[in-house]
Amino acid sequence: MLMKLISCSGDFEKSLKLRRLVALALLCVGLVGFACYLFLVPGSSLSDYAQGFYLGAASGISAGAVVLLCRSQYLLTHPEAQKKARIKETDERELSILHSAFQTAGVAAFFTAAGALFVVLPFSQAAFYALLGMMALYAVTFVAACMVLERRV
Repeated sequence: MLMKLISCSGDFEKSLKLRRLVALALLCVGLVGFACYLFLVPGSSLSDYAQGFYLGAASGISAGAVVLLCRSQYLLTHPEAQKKARIKETDERELSILHSAFQTAGVAAFFTAAGALFVVLPFSQAAFYALLGMMALYAVTFVAACMVLERRV
């Protein structure tokens, strides 16, 4: 649903405004991560790896949000750049490449997780179940997306 909101499906300017809102929401998530890192992590018994996760994830999410926010704002204030971006995003060839890339990445991730199940099980049953859960989520999402898209076409 979120991708439908921020994709170019009609009014490109409205899409950019929605992207700007999504960027602000992501920035809030990143700030929550920083707050957790500053106020919850120092007094906890979390491992160094877990503490680093908070800082790394919060930094990555915040940086991505700032880039999306700046790009959306730039395109909203520069009509010529907005026109070029609209043409690029609605180009059939670009959309075909994007869909193929998502499909390839999804297949690679699924089969990598399947192989990792064999490696992870002797070391951590929790990691095994996490990978298995992600594979199940992927499969359920795939089936649901097929059913929804089949009705629309």
